[in-house]
Amino acid sequence: MNQLRLSIFALCALSTLAQAQVYSPIVGFNTVTALGNSDTRFSVPLHRPQAFQGVVQSVAGSVITVQGLPGWTLNQFVYSAGVQSNTYYVSVGSGNKGGMYYTVTGNSVDSGTPDTSTITVDAAGDVLDGGSGILNGDSVSVIPYWTFSTLFPGQQGITTTTAANGSGAMTRVFVPDVTSAGSNLAAISQYYYYTGASFGGAGWRKTGGGLSTIRDNETISPDVFVVIRQDNVGTSTILTATGTVPTGNRRYVIGTISANVDQDNAIAVDVPVPLTLAQSKLFESGAFTAAPNANGTGGDKLFVYDDTTVATNKSAAKQYYYYNGASFGGAGWRLSGGGLSTIRNDEVVFQPGSGYIIRKLATPSPATVIWTLPTNF
Repeated sequence: MNQLRLSIFALCALSTLAQAQVYSPIVGFNTVTALGNSDTRFSVPLHRPQAFQGVVQSVAGSVITVQGLPGWTLNQFVYSAGVQSNTYYVSVGSGNKGGMYYTVTGNSVDSGTPDTSTITVDAAGDVLDGGSGILNGDSVSVIPYWTFSTLFPGQQGITTTTAANGSGAMTRVFVPDVTSAGSNLAAISQYYYYTGASFGGAGWRKTGGGLSTIRDNETISPDVFVVIRQDNVGTSTILTATGTVPTGNRRYVIGTISANVDQDNAIAVDVPVPLTLAQSKLFESGAFTAAPNANGTGGDKLFVYDDTTVATNKSAAKQYYYYNGASFGGAGWRLSGGGLSTIRNDEVVFQPGSGYIIRKLATPSPATVIWTLPTNF
C-alpha cells in the first residue's frame, strides 16, 4: 500500500505536467516495510537529482561530446576520496540506447568553445558509436549513483551496531552477486553501520573489508536490489527513498555468464508504478525465452518473493514462465503449480522498490539480451 501511494503521486504529477506542458523533473517517494527478524528485498525506483542534462553532439568509442557549453570543470563527475563523494553515470534518454546507463570515468573542462565538451564512460562491452549506438541529438543525463549514505540518510530504517566487527543484533545489507556464473548465488558482499569512535569512527562497514575502511560512498546500481536483513531485530522499520521519477523506456541487461550453465540475474525495476506481466514486455522484448512445454520446462523462469512473511534466506514464493504453445489455452504467462490452462498475463507482479530473479536458460555460449520496458505510466 505504501508503494501504491508513490504510484498515485507519480501519476498525478505526470498528468499535471502533461497539461501544463512543463517538463521539469518529477519528484516522488517510495516506502518499503522491512519486517523484523526477516529479509526484505529493497530497491529504489527513483533516481537521485541529475547533475547535467543535455543533447549529444557526437560519439567516438566511449567518448560522448555534448552540445553547447555545459560549464563543467575537469573530472567533476569522477569520484575522489575526500574531495568528491559521488560516482556518476550517464543515462541515455532517447534513441537506440534510450534507457541504458554507463558509469562515468572522466569528463573534460568546458573550454568556452561550443560542442567540444566530452564525457567518457565505461561502455561495459557495449558499442556506443555507429548507426546502432548513441546518435547526434539523443538526450543524456548525468546522475549520481545511490550510495549507502544517500540511500539511508541518518541511518533511517537501519538498526546500527557499536561492535566494529559487525557482531550482534543489527541491520545487515546484502548485495547480490551479479558477476558469478550459476544459480542460487550467495550474496557477494554484506554491509552494516558502526556507530563507535574507534577504527576511524562511525560509518558503513563491509564484512571482511577492514574495520577502519568506511564504505559510505560505495554505490548501488539502479537495476540491482539489495536484501535488508533485520538480524535479531524484532521491530519492523520503514525505508523511505525520495528522488526523481525516471522517464523514457528502461533497459536491463540480462543473460548467461558461462556456457551451458543456467544463470540467475538479480533485477530491480526502476519504474515507480506496479506492472503486470503483460505490461512489463519481458517476453515481447525478446529477453525472456519461452518454454515450448506447458509445464515450463525448456524456458526461462521469473522468481518472485513474498516480503510480507517473516523469514530469512527466503525461497521464491512464485515462479512464472512463458508458454508459447497452442495447447491448454494457448500462449501466455503461467504460474508453476497454478494450472496449465490459467494464463497470468494480467497479474501484477513487478512492484516499486522490490527485487526479482530472472533465471536464464543455459546457452551454448555466454550471451546477453536487453529487456526493454516501455514506460507508459
